This record gives sequence, C-alpha cells and structure tokens, in this order.
Amino acid sequence: MLDVDQAPESPGLYAWYVSFRAGPHDWKIKPSADGDQAIEGFLNLLRKYAGYYEPLPIDLSGRGSYGAKWEGSLELDYPLREPAEGVQVGDEDSLQRLEMLMSSLDTEERRRVMSTILQKASPVFSAPLYIGVATNLQERLRKHRLDYTRTHDWLREHPEDAETIRGRGKNFGQRAAARNIAMEHLEAWIIDLADEDNDEATKKHLRNTAESAEWLLHRLYSPILGRQ
Repeated sequence: MLDVDQAPESPGLYAWYVSFRAGPHDWKIKPSADGDQAIEGFLNLLRKYAGYYEPLPIDLSGRGSYGAKWEGSLELDYPLREPAEGVQVGDEDSLQRLEMLMSSLDTEERRRVMSTILQKASPVFSAPLYIGVATNLQERLRKHRLDYTRTHDWLREHPEDAETIRGRGKNFGQRAAARNIAMEHLEAWIIDLADEDNDEATKKHLRNTAESAEWLLHRLYSPILGRQ
C-alpha cells in the first residue's frame, strides 16, 4: 500500500493480500522460569494474523408461530481467536489441532520454518482480502490508501469505534484499518487490461467484462473484506 503510486494509470482488476511478517526476534528462544516464552509469543503472532481473516458474525432473522419474530447473530467458533480468560474457544477437534500447532512451534528452528512457509504463502496460497475493478488502477488504489489512512488516524483517537467500522465500514480501507492490519503488510496485485483497451468496440465493453469477472471472482474466492 505504501507504493500504490507505482501502479499503472490503466483499467484493470486488483486484489489486496496481507503478508505475514516475522523475524529472528519472533522465533528466537526466550528462556524464563516457565519455559520458552517464544512459543506463546509466536502463537499470539499467528493469532493476530489469523484475525485478519476471521469472518464477521452473520445476522439471522425468522418467523415463528403466531407471528413471533426471531432475530440474532451467528458467530463462528474461531479456534485461533485469542481466548478470553476462562473461556474455551473451539470444539474438541479444533483444540487438538491447536495443541498440534503449539507443538510445531516448540523449537527455534520450527518457528523459523513456520515463518518461512507463511511468508511465502501470500499470494500463492492465500485468499485475497478484497477484489476490485478500476478504470484507473493507480487512482483507485490511491483512494484505498487514503481511506485507510483517514480511518487509521481516526481510530487512534477513537479506538472504541473499531468494532463498528470492522463490521460496517463502507470501503476496503476502512475495514482493513479496523482490523489493525499494518499498511506495510498490505499488498496489491493487479491484472492490467491496458493491452485490451485498443479499439472503440473493446472500450465499450471492457468495463462490463471486467465487472462481470469481478463478480465471478467474488463468488469463487469470497474475499473476507469485500462487500458482504
């Protein structure tokens, strides 16, 4: 996101991804009276990254007998969420998987390897956070950066608004800032359609085709920070 000024001023599609970042200070052993503190610290780093992809609750409504109305929200039992004190998150299978994950982080070398895998996973293995279409890619990506910056600055003064913006943010920049994703971890990948914009017939239909492709990609990949 820091480098969106380098994007071409041409039509195309784009997708935002969030990269995993870790360094030696994250995987190096941190001895303590209770063992290696780096295990829990690295797990918390994974939890934070997983939180970028946590689905929002689903609002439900229905009608019962005699016109009774039922309303509420359904929240995913997300095993990588930071557990509240005394509250168990995840079913038995998820908790077993979480224990396996912790055991895979029990040495410095294992944590380093996990970092390498996750750093290489985006964007090859990871789902996009957001998919969009633009007449001018540079202009559109700059707008995302501006939205992010304004929201990030607002939340520094009004942190209590983060949850509301996380669920109801009007654009990608707002929703990304509300999930506390660092700007330098956000990466935009583009499909430049400049070469397709070569005659009047193509110009007339290019935007329509790109928007149809965007709609299809949303249904295929369900970007977590896209319009719900």
